[in-house]
Amino acid sequence: MSRRKILFVSAVALLALAVGASPAHAIELAPPEPHSPNAEGIRSAYWVAMVTAVILVFAIHAALIAAVVRYRERRGREPRRVAAGRGALRPVVGALSALALVLFVYGVFQTAEVREVEAAGPDGLGSTQSAQVGVRGSIAAAAGGLDSATGETPLDDSEATQTSPLLIDAIAQQWVWRFEYPGGRPGQRTFTYGELVVPVDTPVILDVTSTDVLHTWWVPALGGQVQAAPGDVSQTWFKADEVGRYEGRSTIFSGTGTPVMRSWVKVVSVPEYQDYIEQLNLDLEEAQGAVAENQEEQQTSGAAAAAEGGS
Repeated sequence: MSRRKILFVSAVALLALAVGASPAHAIELAPPEPHSPNAEGIRSAYWVAMVTAVILVFAIHAALIAAVVRYRERRGREPRRVAAGRGALRPVVGALSALALVLFVYGVFQTAEVREVEAAGPDGLGSTQSAQVGVRGSIAAAAGGLDSATGETPLDDSEATQTSPLLIDAIAQQWVWRFEYPGGRPGQRTFTYGELVVPVDTPVILDVTSTDVLHTWWVPALGGQVQAAPGDVSQTWFKADEVGRYEGRSTIFSGTGTPVMRSWVKVVSVPEYQDYIEQLNLDLEEAQGAVAENQEEQQTSGAAAAAEGGS
């Protein structure tokens, strides 16, 4: 069998294997479908960078192949020689510099856009103002910063109203997330673990911090990664455009429990969210009442036992 036939048969076999292979899910080519404006901006920037890189790779390889073909040595013929004068590479360097500048300016504008908190949509809680979210939590600082006793960020209930973004604390610890909501009863905090429940079409600002080591808040469908550092507060935001449940994960190794440290954002309608928060408050009051009743019973039984011992 000739060499050409062997190459042809090998190519056909490799093509058949590639077509018949089961799909791989370990590596994703692109970010998942975005469901928040800032996630859409991140996805757009990703594709701009990816397309630019692919074009450059193909252009460079095409130029190399053309040079090899044109200036290769042939039988009975000397290879062509090329001579370049001073400044021959200036057009190439200039074009690449212009491309880098365009990408830099695009990145600056895209970053500014994804940091702008949008107003609530027609199906959301309602918002008449937007706010710039910094890399570090300016809103959290205005609300009082970290509580020195608990190491947590106190929520100012006045910050979360019908005319402002919903402000929620996301507190990481080994190896779970705690979410503290506004709107609790006086003197108590409404919270959940593992799953964050928010209303659809509503801007949500997260104050992200940690009680122990470094963690990462990342829900790919709703935005980029934010580091949770102990004693510090970072901020991120999102506005989910569709009811559903979105999975997140921590990308920093924080101990043996890192693989099971997951977070979920459950997006519901506004009435469902309001009912959910009200039920959380009722459950918390019931639990506090049960604890107080149990403590009272223990105190009563202890006093009775002391009285019997004294008699």
